[in-house]
Amino acid sequence: MFEKLSFYPGKITYEDFDIDINKPLDFEDDGLKEDMFKVQYPDNFILDIGWYSGVNKFIIYIIKDFDWDNPIKKTECDLVDLYSKTETYAVYIRDLLSN
Repeated sequence: MFEKLSFYPGKITYEDFDIDINKPLDFEDDGLKEDMFKVQYPDNFILDIGWYSGVNKFIIYIIKDFDWDNPIKKTECDLVDLYSKTETYAVYIRDLLSN
């Protein structure tokens, strides 16, 4: 799903995103999990994506220095918005690194 996105200067360190975007999510229950996609950036930034059944949404996190209790940014979204929000977060991290 994220093949066309640039995560530069980050590196994808985990990718287990097996969701068919052309099917309703209820048919993909096995693929919905908390650990789905992770990008490691310089200066200990992480972009993390997972599915959280408690809210029935994807959550995108920006984490700094592995402080998962205090994310820099966090957003919940549906599959329809996941690509654009992920792109926005990747650009946000790139901007943080350039300052």
